Amino acid sequence: MQPNLLWRLLTGVTMISLLLAACSKDMARNPNTGRDSTAISTNDSIYNIFKDIYLWTDAVPDSATFKPNSYSSPYTMFDSLIGFKKKSNGGNLDKYSFLDDGTTADVLQGHAGDLGFQIGWQTTSELRVVYVYPGSPADKAGIKRGWKMSAVNGTTSFTYGNQATEDVLNKAFSAASANFVFTKPDGTTITSTITSAQYNLNPILFSKVYDLGGSKIGYIVFNSFVALDVVKSQFETIFNDFKTAGVTKVVIDLRYNGGGYVSTAEYLAGKLAPASVANQLMYSTVFNSRVTNKNFNWFFKTMKAVPDYPDELWSEIFYSEATTYAKTNFGATGGLTLTNLSFIMTGNTASSSELLFNVLKPSMNPHMVGSTSYGKPVGFIAVTIGAIDMYSINMQSLNSKNEGDYFDGFTPNVQAGDDYAYDWGSFQDPMLRAALTDMGVPASALGRMAAPESNRLGRISRFYNKANQFKGMIFPKVK
Repeated sequence: MQPNLLWRLLTGVTMISLLLAACSKDMARNPNTGRDSTAISTNDSIYNIFKDIYLWTDAVPDSATFKPNSYSSPYTMFDSLIGFKKKSNGGNLDKYSFLDDGTTADVLQGHAGDLGFQIGWQTTSELRVVYVYPGSPADKAGIKRGWKMSAVNGTTSFTYGNQATEDVLNKAFSAASANFVFTKPDGTTITSTITSAQYNLNPILFSKVYDLGGSKIGYIVFNSFVALDVVKSQFETIFNDFKTAGVTKVVIDLRYNGGGYVSTAEYLAGKLAPASVANQLMYSTVFNSRVTNKNFNWFFKTMKAVPDYPDELWSEIFYSEATTYAKTNFGATGGLTLTNLSFIMTGNTASSSELLFNVLKPSMNPHMVGSTSYGKPVGFIAVTIGAIDMYSINMQSLNSKNEGDYFDGFTPNVQAGDDYAYDWGSFQDPMLRAALTDMGVPASALGRMAAPESNRLGRISRFYNKANQFKGMIFPKVK
């Protein structure tokens, strides 16, 4: 296999359709359990593929013991499959693998279809706008981060953890349109009916160069690692501006970023890394022994990766990725000479976001500000089976120092809580303020800090915005 035919697979996914005719024929010869033959074929297909490529395959029972066709649906079967790998305390290690209907792949290609904003609980009774995607219906309605959501479809009272409140919010955010009343920071209100629509996802929510304490500091808020071609031109402009301005310190804000394409993480790593690591190892990937030894079952061994690469066998693709192409080097670096690099991260920060932090640790010792990250040093190759995309963990990533066991997340150098009352770039934002002062910016240069609310909750609500439901990393196919 030639390198330009590779899927970049690290802690990420690649959308590939599988032809399951061979498995379906075999299932037709199996004893009928009374269920629909298509369901039996799907269950057995998922199990066989999963058993071969799952990183923790040794924890999964054999087919005779597990009995894939005894489950009423692929979803209930999959929930059981991912429950076999345990932590030392007895809990499930695999909090990552999932089945999907194709929404994830669509969003990470830069296509979204919703209202375009996210809300969070400022207190147990107050909801605020957490972020708004540029170009989305909410953005076109003028909605900004920090605004209080005073009413939705006539409901004006909200309670954290209350099912009636959750029902109201679910209904509003899943409907074709909903009526909202927002209160701005100056106390004025705006009433707007926002209609769900398709829009091009732009996850670069904010960027700015600050001149503080004698230093030029670049700040970027990045919300999702969409495919590189969606954001590359905008990032090129931002980093060129950083170089022109003489930026020597950078803050990358990933507080809500659940991951995405690893190729985008690699690109950003190259833009931030020092010149000394050019062409040096960035990270490596580890697969299970079945993959590295090419010890696949008959089904997977003979399966072609159609329709994308009809002449390629899945077994050869996986084997090549686990052996020949298991290491990724830095390319040419971006030309910045940084003295300080900080990442703002929270429990909503996962996968490609954590990968970016981890691969820069050996050469830059970046600081982390916020709260413990999600913890996802593993990734998947998404396999499409009928109408289902299967995301099963296939590999683990390790940086150049073989560090990659952050299953419980990264612990911040500086603890800081979120506050939804302030727009991006405000020095009243406790996370940005903590990152800047940690870099040596005098607090006096940032103005007086308002007293925090004693009852501030600071919890992002359930992910009503589809673009933030995914936690993982994806590598696109390159032909």
